[in-house]
Amino acid sequence: MLAATEKRKGHPPPVDLSYDQPASGSLGRQSASGAAAQLNGEGELIKQVKLRNFKAFENFTITLRESSLLVGPNSAGKSTILSALKFAEACLRSAKRTKFSLSRQHESSWMQGYPIPVKDFELLNESVRHEFRDNQETSLELSWQNGSKLRAIWPNVESDADDTPYFYLLDSTGRIPRTPKQVKDGYSPIGIIPALTPLEHVEEILTYDYVKKNQASRLSSRHFRNQLRILSNSNEDWSDFIEFAEPWMGGMEISVPAVQYGPKTSIDVFYTEPGSAREKELVWAGDGVQIWLQLLLHIYRLKDNPTLVLDEPEVFLHADLQRRLIRLIDSLGIQVVLATHSSEVLAEADSKSIVWIDKSKRNAIRAPRKEGMETLSAALGTAFNLGMAKALRAKGIVFVEGKDLRTLRILAKNLGFTRIVADMELAVVPINGYSNWSNAEAFGWLVQDFLKSSVGSIIILDRDYRTPAQVDSVRAKLVNAGLECHVWEKKELESYLLSTTAISRLSGCPVVEVERVMNQLMADMYGDVFAKFNCERQATERSAKVHEVNITAATLADFTPKWANVEYRRSVCPPKGIMSGLNKQLQDNGYKAVSFDALAKKIRKDEVPVEMRQVLQRIDTLAG
Repeated sequence: MLAATEKRKGHPPPVDLSYDQPASGSLGRQSASGAAAQLNGEGELIKQVKLRNFKAFENFTITLRESSLLVGPNSAGKSTILSALKFAEACLRSAKRTKFSLSRQHESSWMQGYPIPVKDFELLNESVRHEFRDNQETSLELSWQNGSKLRAIWPNVESDADDTPYFYLLDSTGRIPRTPKQVKDGYSPIGIIPALTPLEHVEEILTYDYVKKNQASRLSSRHFRNQLRILSNSNEDWSDFIEFAEPWMGGMEISVPAVQYGPKTSIDVFYTEPGSAREKELVWAGDGVQIWLQLLLHIYRLKDNPTLVLDEPEVFLHADLQRRLIRLIDSLGIQVVLATHSSEVLAEADSKSIVWIDKSKRNAIRAPRKEGMETLSAALGTAFNLGMAKALRAKGIVFVEGKDLRTLRILAKNLGFTRIVADMELAVVPINGYSNWSNAEAFGWLVQDFLKSSVGSIIILDRDYRTPAQVDSVRAKLVNAGLECHVWEKKELESYLLSTTAISRLSGCPVVEVERVMNQLMADMYGDVFAKFNCERQATERSAKVHEVNITAATLADFTPKWANVEYRRSVCPPKGIMSGLNKQLQDNGYKAVSFDALAKKIRKDEVPVEMRQVLQRIDTLAG
């Protein structure tokens, strides 16, 4: 057997090949286990970050949602926000290993806390204070949706007897967790993807512990082949990774890492590209491909965490890979915080996920208005309309209500329509509301006349409470403009996810109880739903010859027998209102809350109405 060589100064330790390596699980998927991972079956999301006298920010707050794409000019503070999240993750890791070890007074209360993890963030201690003001307290506060908090404090040097920085935790009830287990159970992990660089030309075999320790550090790219090698020690883990990565690799295939023996041991990872059977080592791939494969492995490793953090991952990636990245992270159904300068990234993302960062402001600015997108684009160095540019270079186009985009992608992935999620020839363009259908109509004429119908297209609209006459009118205009149109038979997309069996499975509440609560909630909505149907009918049918009283009577005669059917009630009652009321009842009775994203991710095929499956099949065909 080959014995381990002596560790050389400045170099990582080579692996002892006689040593039986640990299982690869901890280098594979990092599980968000424990109570922290139980909300909606996924985990608790970060709600807000507050920075006071912290580096570039004097007083700044950013509220996070499912997706937050941080944009802004250079030195706006985007990376500082991500550094704060990385720092918070280091603090959590420390608190999950050891019990609190100090007691400090903060805001008139005594807190049990922990020393700042200086080893991981030495530079932060030197430059953390805004404008180097050591006569003011510097603080970072991270809060989760359940009310849990992490606070890091750098005390006022002039007024505090002990100016040693520290952090402390508060759980959802405002209490301090007493043990590492309570911290593990009460605080969701944050998945951090490190800055990535092209691969080393030659990579020695390294020890398992060394690779594991550095897989999330700036050294990660230097050990990528080792990470793949350790993952491949388990056929199951390797197959799981390949199954995850394959839809996003554009036909590229990679082989199990091969160990090379000689005076120096090394690892080779070979790949093939579409149209060529010749194997090449990864070092011969372009920088963009090398970075993309690393991103796939890191995302695979962290995809079960409720929150994922990336800092300008588009560096080295060409336009198609940047767009593919957004589709990939959208399909995960988790919270993503990403800093970017890329217009390609913004073109692919939902505009509501865009957050403008300006260190001179007190708050981040979310969801720039549509008319402000050109200004945003110009600030990032481009001069074209993001949505139109994306659509004109695609082979198929789907116009969809903007709010539905994320849910559709998650559901498509769950049901196996991978081309909707991953295929780069399909553009998904948000139209932000039924009333904006005219934008799609205009584009339909462009497709028909300018592109000679070479681009397949479909527009998907919510029905809401519109009358059949209103729906037929809009559908006819869009069809005349060359656009295939589908108007949901139910009120909106979320209506198709109101499966009592799926909700029961995710929440832990018996089906019969879910049905009882939903029926009560819908019964309470009778008056409001009828009024909205009547309002739409009044708007289209009222005239000098038709009195509003007669219209109301006709609406009631049509509505009442339909309302007796529970499936009809589920199709017309506002699904968000139902889910909000249902979640309150679930949580009040000790069950888990359920989100539409979680339902889209976990619902079974036989629980999804046929209409929804047919629409997804049609979109998947466009992507082919």
